[in-house]
Amino acid sequence: MPTPAATRTEDALVLTTVRISAGLTSAEPTSVGTGFLYRVAHSTTNIAKCLLITNKHVVHGAEVVHFLISHATSVTDLNKQHQPVGRQDQLFTMPLAGNLYHHRDQNVDLCAIDVTIPIGNLLGAGKQIRSMIIDASWLPSEIDRKNMRTMEPVMVIGYPVGLFDSHNNMPIVRKGTTATHPLAHYKNRRDFLVDVAAYAGSSGSPVFSFESPFYRQDDGTLAPGSKGQFLGVVWGVIETTSQGTLHVVEIPSALTQIPLTKTSLNLAIALHGDLIRDFDEQVFPVGAPFIPLAT
Repeated sequence: MPTPAATRTEDALVLTTVRISAGLTSAEPTSVGTGFLYRVAHSTTNIAKCLLITNKHVVHGAEVVHFLISHATSVTDLNKQHQPVGRQDQLFTMPLAGNLYHHRDQNVDLCAIDVTIPIGNLLGAGKQIRSMIIDASWLPSEIDRKNMRTMEPVMVIGYPVGLFDSHNNMPIVRKGTTATHPLAHYKNRRDFLVDVAAYAGSSGSPVFSFESPFYRQDDGTLAPGSKGQFLGVVWGVIETTSQGTLHVVEIPSALTQIPLTKTSLNLAIALHGDLIRDFDEQVFPVGAPFIPLAT
């Protein structure tokens, strides 16, 4: 969606992600990946939930996930380092049992973790979270889908090899382009390719189209400002062996070091963004009455 010139879209998009580590309850984490915050709402009430979207393989075999949320009294009151004054980073550990939604299609490497309670507790305590929660309105509109090009400029946000700015709790941002049409089904799957390097820890990274300092309007003319839309979620890479054989592989999420035996083509594989709509239906089935939890 386009934003006014006074609002820097790129800064907002960077705030969508959190670094996820996962493992057993009473052990050190064994995997790392990227997650992003997604809001789903009940169709007939004002009830909403906040989900943490990532890949299934990031949390496979895990019992808990750990993630940091930054908060402050005011996230718009910034110091000279562009960090909220009085910022605090709070570590949350969430059990997956009872909070995990696997995408119903076994061929779609997506899952969602219900983090409504910790996020709600922070907001209920009068804190502002330094996170942007996207919803389905960030998907391309019908007109934008019609006008979408094969090569679109994109931002990919995440934690390659688990790397992040630990002092400021900020992710790593990379720019690239789509390498196949972002709406086409690459090899007859709900995938498209992105010309950007991806590594362990990149799993679950959101892919946003990004245009600045001018963006295309519905009629094809350019307007000053920035525009970003949610296109997809990184899950894999294309590698080549020393013999030149190509392989499509899940991005490894293990925290242990893995010997490098293949060469990446710097092509990441991303799932189509509209697949996240399926979690709206899983969390709040259409036609089902909402029954609040007993207190």
